[in-house]
Amino acid sequence: MMEDIVTTGLSSREAIKAITHAGGEVVAAGCLIDRSNGAADLGVPLYSLARLEVPAYAPDALPPELAAIPAVKPGSRAN
Repeated sequence: MMEDIVTTGLSSREAIKAITHAGGEVVAAGCLIDRSNGAADLGVPLYSLARLEVPAYAPDALPPELAAIPAVKPGSRAN
C-alpha cells in the first residue's frame, strides 16, 4: 500500500482494510513523508523516503513565534 504522507496512520489503516476486504494481502506500506517519525502503527512495515518529527502543542502552550501565526488545520479530513 502506498501513501503520500503518513501522520497518524488512520488513512493508511483504512486503505489496508479496504485492500484486505477486496481479497488483497498487504505485506508492507510505503510513503513519501512519514510525519509520525516512525510512530504510526499500520500493522505492516512502513518504509518512507523521509521521516519528520512534527511537534504538537496545547493551544495555551504555543511558542510565541507560532502564536503569532493564524492556525490552519492541515490534512484532507474535515474534522
